[in-house]
Amino acid sequence: MNERKLRRFCTAMILFAMLTRLLGGVGAERRESSAGVETRVWPVRLLAAKPADEPSDEIAELPVENSAPPERQIAAEVTKLPEAFSAAEADAITIAGACSYAVDKAALLTRPSALTAKADGPKVLIVHTHTSEAYTPEPGWEYESSDPLRTGDAEHSVVRLGTRVAELLNAHGIETLHDTALNDYPSYNGAYERMRQTIEGYLAQYPSIEMVLDLHRDAANDPAGMPVAFTAEVDGGSDEGGLTHPDWKENLANALKLQALLNRIAPGLCRDIDLRTERFNQHETPGSLLVEVGSSGNTLPEALSAVRLFADVLADEMTGM
Repeated sequence: MNERKLRRFCTAMILFAMLTRLLGGVGAERRESSAGVETRVWPVRLLAAKPADEPSDEIAELPVENSAPPERQIAAEVTKLPEAFSAAEADAITIAGACSYAVDKAALLTRPSALTAKADGPKVLIVHTHTSEAYTPEPGWEYESSDPLRTGDAEHSVVRLGTRVAELLNAHGIETLHDTALNDYPSYNGAYERMRQTIEGYLAQYPSIEMVLDLHRDAANDPAGMPVAFTAEVDGGSDEGGLTHPDWKENLANALKLQALLNRIAPGLCRDIDLRTERFNQHETPGSLLVEVGSSGNTLPEALSAVRLFADVLADEMTGM
């Protein structure tokens, strides 16, 4: 990416939240025992764990998870060499949040990646667990709302971002699928469980998928209750809560690498990583990310500008360019 291009897109950078929300069980999500999980370095074999009762997830945006996915053998014969990240780049990324685990950022940044764009078949699946999430409308970008700052109009919701990212990744030679089905309306409750089933359907049909990219937008209000526009943020997750996901560090490593690469070309773009205990369906593939682009106070044109830079960096990371 040349300097002129970077200047054009850095002017509109907004909230990225690359969540490796991998494992956990708090609030409204279903809990599972970690007993009965056989872990291998790579590939892995996940054995179904014992589920507990399933409460509602209506209050908080937390997953309603079910049993572990069926056994999937993920080819890792071809892995890229570790990136040349410096200790300073690792130190520049702050990991905050409720998770109490100590994380070796430098080690994760130099961890060989399980992602490769060299094999045949789709490599990336873009989904939207909260499909109707939308932005503050501006002249020329109005839409019919289903709820405040939500719409079933795919041209004005986060689905529009997924379409753009899919176009850019495919243009880079990374075969990408995009699921645009409305997943959170009319019932917002249970959206993560419905999306889990959708993801596993795609993985059964396309075992070549290495990354599930769940695109969202964040939501925040100021003290007066007005939507806030953010700049950038990266969140993450762990297995501290108890849900089955033995390879959460692989997802976190990918999030760290993407943030470090974005920091090289747009310093300050990404906020701190908020390491969480939920997994948010991140256990399904080694490269899963939950990316929050902008907040409720941002506009769709700002978000579209942001995902262009994100997609370019992601493509470079996956292809080793």
